[in-house]
Amino acid sequence: MKPALRDTQIAFHNHLLDQPSAIAEEIVDGGKVGIDLRLHIYHNAYRVRLQECLQDTFEKTWAYLGDNAFEAAALAYIEMNPSTSRSLRDFGEMFPSMLADRFPADGDIAELAEIDWHLRRAFDGPNADPIDSDTLATLAAEDWETVGFLFAPTVQLLPVRYNSAGIWHALDETQVPPTAEALPGPAWLLIWRKGWQPHFRTIGEAEHKALASLIQGNSFADVCAAMAEQFSDEDATLLAGERLGAWLQDELIVALTGT
Repeated sequence: MKPALRDTQIAFHNHLLDQPSAIAEEIVDGGKVGIDLRLHIYHNAYRVRLQECLQDTFEKTWAYLGDNAFEAAALAYIEMNPSTSRSLRDFGEMFPSMLADRFPADGDIAELAEIDWHLRRAFDGPNADPIDSDTLATLAAEDWETVGFLFAPTVQLLPVRYNSAGIWHALDETQVPPTAEALPGPAWLLIWRKGWQPHFRTIGEAEHKALASLIQGNSFADVCAAMAEQFSDEDATLLAGERLGAWLQDELIVALTGT
C-alpha cells in the first residue's frame, strides 16, 4: 500500500531535519542523479534558504562578523531552531540570544543583531496614521490634565549597553565600524517606522521613562509631574515640550487617549 501524502511529507520533513526517515524508499530510482544525491540536494537547499533568510534579516550583523563566522553561527542556529512557521518572518527571533551565548565576551555582536531584528520588525509591522500638531491644538485646557498618547504599533524601546548604534551606522555607510565600547550609562534605542522607512535613535533615561510611562497608559500630565521631580519646573516644562514636538515630528503618536 502506498503511504498517504501526509506520511510522505513527514518522512521528507524528517530527512531535512536529520531525523530517522524512510523517504528514500519512496523515491523512484533512475536518471543521471541517484536517490542519495537528490536527497542531499534538498537537504542542503533547506539550509541554504534559511541561511539566506538570516543574512537578509541580519545584514549588518553579517557584515560585522564576516562570511565565515556568520555562516557558522547561522548553520548552528538552523540546527538548533528548525523553522516552525509557514512564514520566514519569525525565523530569526532567537538568533540574537544565540549569538550572545556564542560570543559571551562580545556583547556588541548580539546587540547589533537585536538592532537588525527590531528594525526588520518595524519595517513589516502594522500600519497606523500619525496625528500632527493640529490635533493637539483642538484640546481644551482641561483636556491636558488627562490626555495620553497611543503610539504607532512599530514603536519599540531597546536597551543597549554598547556603542552598537554607531557600529550599525558605520556599516550602513560601508565604513570601518568603531571599536566596540561599553556605554558610560544606561541608554535605549527608540525604533519605529516613519512612512515606509524604519528608523532608530538613541534616547536617554528621561525620554525612556516618559515613553515607557505613556506606553503603559499614563497621562502626559503624569509624565510632566514625574519630570518635575527630577528637574526644575522650568527644565521639566522645556524637556516635555521638546520631546512632544520630536514625537510628533517622528510620527510616533497615532491617537489621543483619556480625553
